[in-house]
Amino acid sequence: MLKYRGRHLVRAGVLGVVLAILVVAVGLAPERLVAWATSVRYQAVFGDAGGLESGNDVMVSGTKVGSVSRISLERGTAMVDFTVRSTVRLKSDTTAHIRTGTLLGKRILVLESAGTGSLQPLSTIPITRTSSPYSLTDAVSELTTNVAATDTSQLNQSLDTLSATLDRIRPQLGPAFDGLSRMSRSLNARNQSLRELLSSANDVTKVLADRGQQVNTLILNANTLLEVLVERRQAIVDLLANTKALASQLSGLVADNEKELAPTLAKLNEVLAMLERNRDNITKAIPGLAKSSQTTGEAVSSGAYYNAFISNLPQGQFLKPLLDGVFGIQPRSLFPFPDCGVDGDCHNREETPPPNLPPAPR
Repeated sequence: MLKYRGRHLVRAGVLGVVLAILVVAVGLAPERLVAWATSVRYQAVFGDAGGLESGNDVMVSGTKVGSVSRISLERGTAMVDFTVRSTVRLKSDTTAHIRTGTLLGKRILVLESAGTGSLQPLSTIPITRTSSPYSLTDAVSELTTNVAATDTSQLNQSLDTLSATLDRIRPQLGPAFDGLSRMSRSLNARNQSLRELLSSANDVTKVLADRGQQVNTLILNANTLLEVLVERRQAIVDLLANTKALASQLSGLVADNEKELAPTLAKLNEVLAMLERNRDNITKAIPGLAKSSQTTGEAVSSGAYYNAFISNLPQGQFLKPLLDGVFGIQPRSLFPFPDCGVDGDCHNREETPPPNLPPAPR
């Protein structure tokens, strides 16, 4: 009997009861349990429930993906709780709409997925992204109320006035309708052209949408370019002003120094004229100068000295005695030129006796 006592028996009993409840629940409502396990819960806020009830279908792209679980009133708005299969991925900007699902007027909840992110579980779709259906019963009721409050005598008078006005303008209505007919026929004849035009406009719009970032960058770059152009314009204006001031200063300088500059310019013109006259001679002399420079270089490179020879000119050693005799110049040997030594002491070589040298040591 002791083996049937102890805390482990209480634990086993609790587990057994829970297991039995789960077995009964699975047996009674298996589909609901499967839906709870494989569905994601969301909420949506509507200004009007529009006849939507619990259990109505939730549709995405014409396919049933869940059902409405509960509808409650919160702060004057309808809060709709619904579930969607976990395999259906809703975007962050998903919208919800209550629409008619059958001819008998059964409502359904239609979801339209949009956005870039994902709609998190238990998220609430705000009233700005929801819409309620138009109720025909409410519209008829409002129409009855409005018709009951209408003054029929005044309405009849208005209709009579309208009829009389139409009778007066009937001659003008014929040409007007004829013009509308001709315009309609013209539009029908240009239907293909209009379709192509709209298609081209659509393509242009698509291209502009695809190039939106580039167009934005181009506009920003154009703004920068305009700023640079404005700065350059101001710099040009300053440069022109400074140039005008410089021209004024130069005009004054020329006026002040006209007497000195006029002869200088005249001499400069004469030099230019001379150079212009001797341009051909200078051009011809350049090749000869090149040959002369080459010959002179070869002569100088032959040794540490340079002997120049000019044709038809006698040499100096033969010409010097003749010139000395013509001009009465005595030869160098007859002149007592001083002899300057290394120490800088200049003396006459004939008058100065030789120095007494000490006797050489034995």
